[in-house]
Amino acid sequence: MNCHERLPAKFPHVVKVANAVVKIYRGKANGYDLFTVVHYRDGVRKRQTFAKFADARAQAQEVATQIARGRVEVLSLTSADRDSYLAAMNLMEPLGVPLHVAVEEYAAARSHLQDHESLLSAVKAYARRNGNHHDKPVAEIVQELLADKKRNGASVRYIQSLRSHLTRFAEAFHCNIGSVTAKLIEQWLVSLNVGPRARNNCRMSVVTSFHYARKHGYLPKDETTEADAVDKAKDRGGKPEPLKPEQMAELMGKARGKNALYLALAGFAGIRAAEILRLEWKDFNFTRGHITVAADKAKTATRRLVPIQPNLAEYLRPYHNATGRVFDPKDDKRAIAFAKSIGIKPWPTNCLRHSYATYRLAATADAARVALEMGNSPAKLFSNYRELADEHDAKAWFAISPKRPHNVVEMRVA
Repeated sequence: MNCHERLPAKFPHVVKVANAVVKIYRGKANGYDLFTVVHYRDGVRKRQTFAKFADARAQAQEVATQIARGRVEVLSLTSADRDSYLAAMNLMEPLGVPLHVAVEEYAAARSHLQDHESLLSAVKAYARRNGNHHDKPVAEIVQELLADKKRNGASVRYIQSLRSHLTRFAEAFHCNIGSVTAKLIEQWLVSLNVGPRARNNCRMSVVTSFHYARKHGYLPKDETTEADAVDKAKDRGGKPEPLKPEQMAELMGKARGKNALYLALAGFAGIRAAEILRLEWKDFNFTRGHITVAADKAKTATRRLVPIQPNLAEYLRPYHNATGRVFDPKDDKRAIAFAKSIGIKPWPTNCLRHSYATYRLAATADAARVALEMGNSPAKLFSNYRELADEHDAKAWFAISPKRPHNVVEMRVA
């Protein structure tokens, strides 16, 4: 210590500026005096140590002055501002949130709203949307949906399709459905690495699951779902590929038994593969000349009557007294394998149904009629199959029979 430095008579020494108070404490370390400046700022105790009292006093004076100035600035508010400040503090006290934090949050939230939109109204809308539903895991919703479809009589084929698509979807999303965004759905669909039609079928199953979730209170009921925001893939596939009459004539000339029966029903009645496998002999009305595809057997869940063409009637003649199911589950695969074995490669997808549509439309020139027979829309039928064949090709196609398998060539020459 400087021998000329004069110390206060007692410690702690108090330095006061207006209402601000700073104290200086005296202590020793290794036989030397130490002077510690102590004050409180925002409820926190601050300490600074000096070897000389003069330095400690100067620092205490500076700190006290700064504190006093800060208080003076607050106390110099207008009466209205002071009342507003105190009111704000009272409102925030129950929440335990500092006033400056509340103001920061408000400013940040307000920046996301429209010019005339109220923050309170936006918060209420959010609470309303998120308070009227109970989020649930994707896997649980999928199981509920499948059980609901079965309980309400959906076709077996449709339920199988839903189960195939949505099981993969649930395996990819181990979370609540409310956490699945349109972007995530799109990324998942791309990861499947399938064609446009298959991708759109998967997308439609996912949309169905989201609509089910919304209907049953697992998603907000007054909003479109994230799945609805996912765009369909552009299906730029070419025209359907029907078989030529001479190809079908060669095929039917070599086919026997269930192979011939399956190929005849697919090619001369245009019934879908899955529907053919569900047929029973009681669905055939040989007297009136039609096949009933019941609602529970149809892909569209709508009953329809399919006419038995004269050449198809000849293939069906040996079965007039048959009963029970028409086919076993794998008869379709066996028939297609047979077709490929005689040289029709590649076998175009759904080519026999496409063939029926092509030649039946050419024969009747009536898209609405053929659409009813096939369970399709007239617009789709007209756009896909118009002018793929003429009436001479149609006559050749429907002239193929078990008695005259090769007459197609003779008719085309004539």
